[in-house]
Amino acid sequence: MRSYRELDEPTTADYGPTQVSGVHEAPTQPAPYVEEADGAADLVGSVPTDALTAYFQPIVALRTGRTFAFEAFPHCEVEGLTDPEELFARAVFEKTVGELGRAVRRVAFAACPGSPLFVGVHPHELKDSWLIRPDDAISSHHREVYLQVDQPGYSAVCMHVLTEVASRGILLVVDDLGADGSNLRQVIELGPSFVKLDPELVRDIEHNVRKRKVVAALVQLCTDLGAQVIAKGVDTESALQVLIDSGVQYAQGTVLGVPLRRPVTSKWSPGGVR
Repeated sequence: MRSYRELDEPTTADYGPTQVSGVHEAPTQPAPYVEEADGAADLVGSVPTDALTAYFQPIVALRTGRTFAFEAFPHCEVEGLTDPEELFARAVFEKTVGELGRAVRRVAFAACPGSPLFVGVHPHELKDSWLIRPDDAISSHHREVYLQVDQPGYSAVCMHVLTEVASRGILLVVDDLGADGSNLRQVIELGPSFVKLDPELVRDIEHNVRKRKVVAALVQLCTDLGAQVIAKGVDTESALQVLIDSGVQYAQGTVLGVPLRRPVTSKWSPGGVR
């Protein structure tokens, strides 16, 4: 496993949100309208592309303590659009989701060129086949790309796009296993490389015997189906230790590293929770 160069200590301004969804679902109402920036060279709808940034959170291999990859979360500096859900709600309203997703990926890959990346995809991008266009940045990243999806009940078009993307070397991740609808069907149909557990299963797991049994059973099921398991939203060392004892192979959360404007490897080590 490649180790990553330790970067300088982050400043307070570097920190981003502690929990962001991998797939950006649009609220019913779009974000309040924001005036276009004067003199903006490039726009996606009304969003200036130079206002797009990304935050990176480490995903850690629990056996070794090494940072395996980073998850890239989109961010926009425009007031009213700093929440990714609001940002993509605007794009849905303006019918520019494909262009926005493409711009977000371009920014994320440029900021983290040497590391494997987990990136989310909006359902509209799947429906409109944006990801399989030859000029999309998803095909140009120099390390592994893990495409994170969590929409149950895909249409035939969406499944075709995901199958085509996977045939080009992009690895699939099923998100929020254990949430409403469970997403087990996706694990069966997509054959993902990784499965992420819903944070609700992780929250207070050290105090809940039923959750521990469910997580252990899901880990065994996913392993039997050829997928490795990532626990997300891990905020305490006691929860992390329970997850390790349950067989979870990877994790992300504030106890391992918060999202930052630049990729910073986790300082956690397996001995830290013993």
